[in-house]
Amino acid sequence: MAESMPDSRSGDPGSKASVGRRVPAGAPEQTLPKIIIVTGTPGVGKTAVGKLLAKRIGSEFLSLGDLVKTQGLHKGFDRRVQSYIINERAVEWMLKGYLKDHREKRIVFETHSFNSILHKTHGMVAVVLRLDPVVLARRLKGRNWPKLKIWENVEAELIDLSLYDSLKVLGKRRVYEIDATAKSPGNLVREILIVLHKGKGWSMKSLPNWLGKYDPILLSRRIL
Repeated sequence: MAESMPDSRSGDPGSKASVGRRVPAGAPEQTLPKIIIVTGTPGVGKTAVGKLLAKRIGSEFLSLGDLVKTQGLHKGFDRRVQSYIINERAVEWMLKGYLKDHREKRIVFETHSFNSILHKTHGMVAVVLRLDPVVLARRLKGRNWPKLKIWENVEAELIDLSLYDSLKVLGKRRVYEIDATAKSPGNLVREILIVLHKGKGWSMKSLPNWLGKYDPILLSRRIL
């Protein structure tokens, strides 16, 4: 799988993200985008970080997983991988309408699936959380996930899949990459606010190269 994936380090230039109103009193003086997508491989900590970020900046928080389950935006439950099969078209239309109706509000949206359901929107940026694949495997094992499902997600993290999808949709200037390894949600939120304030976006110097650290074959033998 890794050999067939495109190189995530080649996102298109994109355009500078628009910014919204300032954060509440007591927060660092800075401007923030209207729509902040917190994305990454399942298990990296998106939900905890997204909720805390939304609370910190006085924003509404949305979770793709919660929406899929509560609004029935799926095609059933896949017992093999222990997850719902997302109805991508239904989710896409729901989000399109929601973002249009709430264009004046700031939104933090958590999702691991980006490319097929989200489209570039005025004021949208993506924060991609990364996690050391060994730590990720340990977390997913703690959730009692099947070995095959654990490996599929570890492999996605190894090849930068969430980063690649984000760059493909939004371009480099609207994407920010954060290494979440050994960091608390509070520290990650502070780091996110700093990088959003700087507004420089993603570059080739941005953070982890897991394939340079781990051999996929040896790693798969540890997990499978």
